[in-house]
Amino acid sequence: MPRMQNVQQQRLSAKELKKKKKKKKARMLAPVPSKLAKEQKHFIDYKDIETLSKFTSGVGKLLSRKRAGTNAREQQMVREAVKLSRFMALLPYVSK
Repeated sequence: MPRMQNVQQQRLSAKELKKKKKKKKARMLAPVPSKLAKEQKHFIDYKDIETLSKFTSGVGKLLSRKRAGTNAREQQMVREAVKLSRFMALLPYVSK
């Protein structure tokens, strides 16, 4: 019997060690100022191709909010403006 108790104690200690493992701390990233706020643009026009091309990748995909540096409302405006400018044939849907 004493041997059985010793094995159980070892198992408990192994479980306790797993629980006590240190969790990695999440990195706190500094808030990125919006590119549109820097340029003091409150509205994105579908005819402003220079600005819209900054928010698309080389292939023609829209950049994510994190990469573009926009907040949710600005990203919505960019998305709608890009869609409209593609429909009006000012921006390509896909570039090679």
